[in-house]
Amino acid sequence: MAKILIGKYEGSIYKEGNGYTGALELGFGPNGKRKRLKRKGRTKTDVTDKLKKAVDDLEKGVKPDPHYYVRNAAGDFLTAISKSGKAPNTIETYRSLIDNQLIPFIGGIRLEDLTADNVETWLNGRAEHLTSSSLGIVHNILQRAIRRAARHDKVGRNVAELVDTPEGKPGRPSRSLSLEQAKAVLAEAAKPEHRLGAYVVLAIVSGLRTEELRTLKWSAVDLDTATVYVLRADRHKGETKTALSRRGLGIADMAIEALRSLKKRQAAERLKAGEQYEDHDLVFCHETGAPYTAQQVRLRFRKVLSAAGLNAEEWCPRELRHTFVSIMSDHGVPLEKISDLVGHKDTTTTRTVYRHQLRPEIREGAEHMNDIFGSKADKSA
Repeated sequence: MAKILIGKYEGSIYKEGNGYTGALELGFGPNGKRKRLKRKGRTKTDVTDKLKKAVDDLEKGVKPDPHYYVRNAAGDFLTAISKSGKAPNTIETYRSLIDNQLIPFIGGIRLEDLTADNVETWLNGRAEHLTSSSLGIVHNILQRAIRRAARHDKVGRNVAELVDTPEGKPGRPSRSLSLEQAKAVLAEAAKPEHRLGAYVVLAIVSGLRTEELRTLKWSAVDLDTATVYVLRADRHKGETKTALSRRGLGIADMAIEALRSLKKRQAAERLKAGEQYEDHDLVFCHETGAPYTAQQVRLRFRKVLSAAGLNAEEWCPRELRHTFVSIMSDHGVPLEKISDLVGHKDTTTTRTVYRHQLRPEIREGAEHMNDIFGSKADKSA
């Protein structure tokens, strides 16, 4: 039995079973019983390191729970932010990443035993499966979960903050429908069997964001003047992305027609549902009036695209906004006007986000020269 001194506490390390046990004398409790702090390990060094950490936690007021795992910290964090007013789609994104990318890999590690090496190995292992954006989000979730646990004295330090987020796999760049594809989708969306048809039509001809469409209310739609007022979004506290995102937009005739049909349909559904109807004044909602989640919108959107003859798995709802920008640009609408229509604070944002959809202005000179002097194709002919 080896005597040890850690900080102001005396103790000993002794052989037990296949490893070693260390015990420190902490004095006597209020009931007069002796208090001891014990840790086990495979080697004396392991035990000494654990005892040093335990003493450090003790002096900092940390009270580690041997039954509190990484999965518990992540679950407590998710519960806390669910009560903070975060947008439902944000909560669902966090929940999906926790359930599928965090808990299966490090959720079973006791929080007090989690090391920076554990976190680094986990992140590097997910880097080939997640985009850099998703990898950054799930790393941030772990950091915030441990930070919350530390505030509740369950752990002494945040090891997740000691690790840099690695680069993930490249994200799929957003695309836009061609004019022909857009026409096919609009024709299909106009059919009565597609409950989300008016959503698709309005998205293509207005460029509204998906989170703006999901929270659009009938009180913000003036069918007589063909105007939609964007006042809310499915974001934290219902705020739009920027102040300039709050805007009024004139809406094309086909969208007004689709919205009129949808309003009549909803009136009939309201009567059928009776007291069971949830009146949120939402333009796009279930037959019961309940709001759509982002996932539900995505599934219904893909049904429209499949029926229009497109490979629906290759597209997502936000690309309808990209389609709007592309069509506007191809038809000579100035960049400044497009920026206003999509609610950007300036044209720099529009250029950066939608650079693949904007018609390259720098090519105009070359196109004019080809018209004046003839192109290579003309000469070869």
